[in-house]
Amino acid sequence: MMKRRQSGTTTTRWTSRLPVAVLLVAALAMVVGSAIGQANGVITVAPRSASTVSSFSPALATASGAPISGFSSSAPQLQLGITAAPTAICAQQSLACPAGVGAARVTMTAFAGLASQLVYPNVQVAFVIETSPYDGVATPNTAEFGTDACAAAPYHPYCEESNGVPFFVANAQSIANSIQAANPHSHVSFALVDYFAEYADAWNDGDGSEYHVDIQDFVPAQYFGAEVRSTFQQSVLGGGYTYEDSDAADNVLTSSSITSLYGTIIGSGLSWSNNTHHVVVLMTSTAPLDPSYPENYCVSMSMMYFYDGDPTGPSCYGATSEPAYVFPEATQPAGEGWVQSQNGNPQDSIAALTHTAPACVGSVGGVCTVDVIDLPNCVTDYTCRSWPTGRPGGGPGGPAVIQDVNNILLAGCAMAAATGGSWNGPSYFTCPNGQAGNLQYVPFGNNVETPNTANPYLLNALRQISFGPVRAVDVALGTSHPIFSFVPFGNIALDPSLNATASCTEGGVAVKDCQTIPTIVHTNGVEALAWNWSTNASRNILQVGDLWQASFNVIATGAPYSTVPVDACTTPTCEASGSGAVASRFTWASYLSSDNTTFIVQSFPLAQVTVEQAVSLVTGTPPPPPPPPPPPPAPVSISPPLTVPQQVGVGQSVVVSNITLQGVAAGLLAAGFTRIGLKHRPVAMKAGAMAGLKKPDASKESPESSPAFGRME
Repeated sequence: MMKRRQSGTTTTRWTSRLPVAVLLVAALAMVVGSAIGQANGVITVAPRSASTVSSFSPALATASGAPISGFSSSAPQLQLGITAAPTAICAQQSLACPAGVGAARVTMTAFAGLASQLVYPNVQVAFVIETSPYDGVATPNTAEFGTDACAAAPYHPYCEESNGVPFFVANAQSIANSIQAANPHSHVSFALVDYFAEYADAWNDGDGSEYHVDIQDFVPAQYFGAEVRSTFQQSVLGGGYTYEDSDAADNVLTSSSITSLYGTIIGSGLSWSNNTHHVVVLMTSTAPLDPSYPENYCVSMSMMYFYDGDPTGPSCYGATSEPAYVFPEATQPAGEGWVQSQNGNPQDSIAALTHTAPACVGSVGGVCTVDVIDLPNCVTDYTCRSWPTGRPGGGPGGPAVIQDVNNILLAGCAMAAATGGSWNGPSYFTCPNGQAGNLQYVPFGNNVETPNTANPYLLNALRQISFGPVRAVDVALGTSHPIFSFVPFGNIALDPSLNATASCTEGGVAVKDCQTIPTIVHTNGVEALAWNWSTNASRNILQVGDLWQASFNVIATGAPYSTVPVDACTTPTCEASGSGAVASRFTWASYLSSDNTTFIVQSFPLAQVTVEQAVSLVTGTPPPPPPPPPPPPAPVSISPPLTVPQQVGVGQSVVVSNITLQGVAAGLLAAGFTRIGLKHRPVAMKAGAMAGLKKPDASKESPESSPAFGRME
């Protein structure tokens, strides 16, 4: 996976924005602080190769929130927070409850922190071994031994010829084992490249190879020794320890180290993997072809001095610009620099390449580390007796000799410092940064066919090579699945008026390709939301100082009318509050950690709201009626109903038709009345007079004196 930023700025971008980030964190402390204690809600799966990560579905992860047994990650994780406001809402979007609102706004945050952490990724180490004459491979049997005082007879080694290459070949297995043992937290694998020189130069007769891959595929430590013998020793050294026709007629003070490192770093012929940290170990004793490190060959033991006469001035110096080199993957520019550009393009140097090459950008940590070991031999020792006398500035300890030696060793110091690697070299030299060499010279032996292959100082130096300060600047790397998701819990649901927003900031600066509108996901009947950090897959990575925030509305579709979880989550607090996974999903952040191999499914913490019942939502069985009143006294016998006669010609009469006297009487009796009077006496009297009827019997009760006249009682 490609990083979303130029890795040359990756490790420093966040530090320049530290004050802004600190203020931002302080402002969000109430939100982000809710993430404290969520560590038990994290699932980590490691290691996984980059090719299989995309097929791993977070939905298949254990939903309990506990880490999967046997897996862990020391890489930093996101700090997650979630809140809901207001804290009380009415059910079913009603406003008719004490809360007075029908929706809550959920805000989710993910913060990548302010400090990177040291990690221990798997490491791939590519050895780049120089094979110039004084590295221990010379064959001075053709009388091309220059002025070296020790090689006058055939098969005799040069003065102070290092046994570096013979030692490496004979002890490759021990070297790999010691490096692995010194880094027990990492799985280390190894590849091998060798180089010499074949560039056009007056001080070089054209022998050797500028770039040659011996071991292409990175092999585990236990196989490295056998691979070195079957490839490098057999094909380059002819089955022994010498390089055919490597002598004083070849370059002895400079070599094609720029081309060899360029090819190694871009991975030409090498199987660099993106899920590892990439380390290059350069074992050399010459200077690169760079104007910052010129080499005066006139004071050297080179045989070419005699071939070209007695050069002076600029003719004494070897090449300081390496020709262009075409690799299958890329073309090395002519004049590629060592730690600084020579052509005005700041990207055209080996130091810059360790930050920009795809193989380095894809490395864990986003860079390639270059460790340099400068072998102690005649050309790195200004007191060696083979420096010829009688030349301006020459001879052992001469100023030109000292300058040549210093330039060789300073180049090694500069490359290690520029890439975060280690340096080791002769014990009499100290780098400008204070790193002192601790390599003692070990004699090559008496015969080139059977050299001395013991060198405890070099073994210790190789064992202590640096993997660089590998720190997790990338905190969360996107996969084929969205990084963030929200899953509602219980009767909490997404509001149809979602009004969703999201923002992404890098140290307080807005990210333009932030995914601001969530993806609505339906899984097993659950409607959820999902986001990525960036809509650009190559930039879908949260780094130190990054902050993600999203907000949206939720509603309550019904009971319980109490405080309930808003999100499905799996931290201990979530589980204690009754939340949990829904259909194997929960509110999570799912991503690869900085080592690019550990898959993390990290639960968001708990958010809650109180759901109140709306007044208009009274449901259920109505309450029973009140008990009936006591029964009335025994009923009084009442004659059949009488029809109330209509009044004729009487003003202001009241119509009471359809009322039965029997019913009225029964009601009055029930109310305690015992008599009934009718208001029809005047009507009867008038009707009788008009008809000439006799008066009633005087013995009858007079209606006028009757208390029932004109009323009911």
